[in-house]
Amino acid sequence: MTNRLSVEDVSFSYGRKEVLDRISFTAENGIVALLGNNGAGKTTLMNVLTGLKRPQAGRMTLNGSDVLGANTYPIEQVGYLPQHFDVYPNITGYDFLSFVYDLKKGTRADKKKQIDELVERFHLQSVIHKNVRHYSGGFKRRLGIAQAVLGYPPLIIIDEPTVGLDPEQRIEFRKHLSDMSRESITLISTHIIEDVELFSDQIIVLKDRSIVFDGSVDEIIGMSRSNIHVVETTRERLPELAERVTVIEEKRIDHDTIRVKYIGGEAVEASEFDKEITLENAYVYLQKR
Repeated sequence: MTNRLSVEDVSFSYGRKEVLDRISFTAENGIVALLGNNGAGKTTLMNVLTGLKRPQAGRMTLNGSDVLGANTYPIEQVGYLPQHFDVYPNITGYDFLSFVYDLKKGTRADKKKQIDELVERFHLQSVIHKNVRHYSGGFKRRLGIAQAVLGYPPLIIIDEPTVGLDPEQRIEFRKHLSDMSRESITLISTHIIEDVELFSDQIIVLKDRSIVFDGSVDEIIGMSRSNIHVVETTRERLPELAERVTVIEEKRIDHDTIRVKYIGGEAVEASEFDKEITLENAYVYLQKR
């Protein structure tokens, strides 16, 4: 089934401080990456979409049903993994998943089968009957994603999915996100661009309380291509170059040579348009232009 999320003109303020200004977007099955600098409003938007904060204006519909206007937030329709996920230390992982399943109003007949499937899927067999206080950061994160997926909701929202994970665990977690997104809308908020470049179907960039980009990875790279230049310089001359242009990436080539990607400023001798633009390059361009 293809799921559809529609967010329309969502606005939110803390007193007189406006944080979100008429946020609107639509999404279907796949990974939707919400990007933005610290303070851009990513976490606030996540809190609104998960019912933790009520917006001053706007609506959100999931498969045609009004989510934010419902008398009771439909937690069985939305899985959520916050950035700082924690569980009572004296409960076992299995008991925790059982509790969450009941909160999501799952049928008793499917309970054991579904929990067992997720325990195997996220490789929790060795710890699932231990108290959570004995879990490593990686196992606790796996438990967190398992409870978000429990009930197979059409929308899964994850805030900073790989925070606290080592490089190997991050690779594994990205695979889990890719698998989940085949049957659900998987909305993730992150500032680690590497986590979303390979698998994201849709990129949304927040800046100054509003959405400044909504499209594919190819589209965001394409719109920045003619504005990003590359030049090689020496370590000694790098500070002088940085005063003339806005540097967005530096890469050491050898002992004294540095390849610099930059935007704006005056023309630099021997520079050329960059042919290998990454999502991170395009994202930084959007933020700095």
